[in-house]
Order: sequence, then structure tokens, then C-alpha cells
Amino acid sequence: MSQTNFNEENFSELLEQSFIKSDNFEVGDTVTGKVILITGESIFVDIQSKSEAVIDTQEFTDDKGNRTIKAGDTITAYVAAIKRGEIVLTSRIGKGVVSHDLLHIAYKNQLPVHGTIKQTTNGGFIVSVGGIQAFCPLSQIDTKIQESDSYLNKSFDFAIMRYEQQGKNIILSRRSLLDKIKEEAIEKLKQQLHSGDIVQATVVQVLDAGLLVSLHSLDAFVPKSELSHSRKPNMNMYEPGQTITAKILDLDWNKVKITLSIKQTLPEPWHYISQYQVGNTYTGTIAKIIKNGAFVEFDNGLEGFIPLSRMSYVKKLHDPREVCNEGDSVQVKIIDIDQTSKKITLELITSEENPWLTVNESLRDSIQTATIEEITAKGLVVVLPNQVRAFVPKEQCAIDRNADITKSYQVGATIKVVVTSVNADDRKCIASEKKAQEIEERQSYEKFIASNTSQGSSAFGQLFKQKYEEMQKKSRNT
Repeated sequence: MSQTNFNEENFSELLEQSFIKSDNFEVGDTVTGKVILITGESIFVDIQSKSEAVIDTQEFTDDKGNRTIKAGDTITAYVAAIKRGEIVLTSRIGKGVVSHDLLHIAYKNQLPVHGTIKQTTNGGFIVSVGGIQAFCPLSQIDTKIQESDSYLNKSFDFAIMRYEQQGKNIILSRRSLLDKIKEEAIEKLKQQLHSGDIVQATVVQVLDAGLLVSLHSLDAFVPKSELSHSRKPNMNMYEPGQTITAKILDLDWNKVKITLSIKQTLPEPWHYISQYQVGNTYTGTIAKIIKNGAFVEFDNGLEGFIPLSRMSYVKKLHDPREVCNEGDSVQVKIIDIDQTSKKITLELITSEENPWLTVNESLRDSIQTATIEEITAKGLVVVLPNQVRAFVPKEQCAIDRNADITKSYQVGATIKVVVTSVNADDRKCIASEKKAQEIEERQSYEKFIASNTSQGSSAFGQLFKQKYEEMQKKSRNT
């Protein structure tokens, strides 16, 4: 291509663009243009106008003094003023050049304006919009009103609700703008959010009942029961400004009510069961007490249960609160892990000596003097001299089969029994009063026979033997 042809084409393009450009702009118009030059105080924007369009660099400078725009960027702005062949723009009405005409146009066209709260007054706030004074009623400053002083010297966007007396009476509302933004956000989020989604939210406030959080600028709530798998979650783990991961449990767009769960994003407590072994001792916290025992919670939310019978080695307990209370830190030993039902059975470690550690089969067939602790329709609960509890079934009591067991014995009385079976692991010991009597009778008989034999046989010895055998037969038939 020749230099002549290039100049002609270039000139033709510029000429065509000059016809496209115009100065048919008015104050309040919304324009879109490309940044073509940035100087110390001004940003020049190509808005397809014959006149220069300029905007103050302060509108694109952050709190740290850093510029947030560069040449080539496209911006949308408002025409703030037209003077001396120059079009003055503003990205936010009130942040740059402002006039009463511009504010009036913003009022008519429902354009947002930017203002700074300068002071509180009766029923509201004095707001400066680019140096022009306006008033915002207290009820219109926020959707959730805070202490008045907390708004001082802060800048916000407002809607002009009233423009009267040529700008001498300007009433603003921030709340209407926030409500509009919220409505627009809700419509957009209806397409984005669904029950079951995993989302990121920001903690706004920690309450006794749970967490108030912000999800895409909307209020959402995490109930206390959904914070963790623990019965009593640690609320000190959370603070305002903290980011959380949660699952959407419920979305009610009619009431704009969103319920979240942190718990459902965490592993189930049984996931950690491989860290625990039968026979080992662990530290936990009493999470809940019921009539038959207590639930113990470990650090990861995993729970085990201590039966009432496993709370003392030597005492007969009637209520778990005799030895522990909710919130107590305790040492426990795992007795059993049931993988099928996902249950852990525990034993409370106490300062008592454990008599079951010394219980073995040597107890069998030896006569023990036991104290009656409890009388039931099915038998007797007795305490052996070594403090081990044993059960004497009614059929092993030395009474007639049809006798009333509750009238035949007294709590606190002693009886002689023989241990017939013992299981130290399960803390089960069965005893028999009948067998103790049989052994005593046999021992008396054997002693008498031995004595009689040494002195020679006699008719009396034969008679005694006969009576003893009759008694034994009768005892077996009872």
C-alpha cells in the first residue's frame, strides 16, 4: 500500500468518525466510553463526542491512594456538567462535580447519588452530596438501624425521595436503594442457589441460638444444632467476619429465609472410629445423662455410652449424677465397639479399687458370707466380702419353691453362698445359697463319718447317714 493511499484511507476513517461524534449530550445523561488518557488530576474519556469528556481521578483512587483504572478501560458515567466546550463526567453523582440541576435530574430519573453523613439531627442525618446539603430520615438510613453515631463521616449511595424549593429541601433514602438492590440480588440468586448447595458465607453475628451470616449479601442463619456433630458446639470457634463453608438446608424465597448447616459438610463422627480401640482409656466429656447411664463425647463428636452398672466398681448406684454431671471431663475405658449398630460401650475410670481385677475361677465352689443388698422377685443381689456383687436366682435360694422371697429375707442380713459362675469382663457373678448349704452339710457329714470311722461303726452313725441322704434327696427335689 502506498503512502498516498494510506493517508487517504486514514483521512476517510477520521472523517467518518467525525460525523458519528456529536455534542448532543445533556446533564444527567448516562454515557459509556473508553479511557484514552490519564493525567495527574483528570481522566479523559472517549464518549464519541466532539468535545472532551473528563472525569476527576479521585473518583478512581482507593483509600490507599492507588489508582483503580487504566488507559483502555471502559467506564459508565453520568454527565455532571457541560462548560467551556468540555463535558464533565462523574462515575457516581455526588462523588465528583455536582450541581442543583444534576441533582434535580437524578431525582427525576431515579439515579442514585453519593453522599457523606456529616451530623445527626432530630429524626435523622445531615448529608453532604458533593457539598450540597440534604436530609435523610432515621428510618431511611438502613434496613437494620444501628446506633446513630456509627454512621457519622461515612459515605453511602442514596435515592432522592424529594427535591423541593429548587434544591433547598432534598430528602434522601438509603433504605429504598438497599431494598431495590436486595430485590435485584434475590431475583438473580433464585437462579443460582438451590437446596443442597455447598456455599461460602461470612459470619455477621454470633448468637446463643446460632450464627447470623451473610450469603451473597442476603441474611442466612445457621442453627446451633447445625454447627457441629457435638451436642454442645463450641461457639467460641466463630467470630464476625469469619468465612464458613455450609450446606443450604432450606430456601424460602417468599420470606427470604435461608437456613444453612455447617455440620452436614463435616465427616460423620463414626468416620473417626479407627482411632479408638477396645481396652484403651480415653478422655471425654459427659454430654448427656439419662436414667440408665451417661453419654460421653470425644473431641471429634464421636460418642460412647456408660451404663449405670459401669460407673462404679463397688457402689450400687441409682442415678448417674451420684458420680458425674453434664460437662464433666472423665476418663473412660472402651469395653465394646459395635460396628453394626455404631455403638461404643464404656466404663468409667474411678479412684476405687477394682475388685473384678482379682476375680477368677478360684471363687467357684467356695463358701462366701454375703450381705443382701437388694431383694427382687427373681432373686437376691448380694455383696461378697471382696465387694463383688453377685446374683442369687430365686431357685438357688434356700427356701421352699412357693415361698415369698420378699418375706423370707431382709436387706442387710447375711447369708452363705457359693459362687457358681463368674465373668469378670462382663461383671457377672452368679451364686447359690442352696449349694452352700449342700457343701456345709456334706462337710459336716464327712467330718462326722471320719470321726465315727476312727471310733468304730455304730448304729447311730448308720442312722445319721440315712437321714443325711434323705435330706440331700429332699433338697434336690425342692
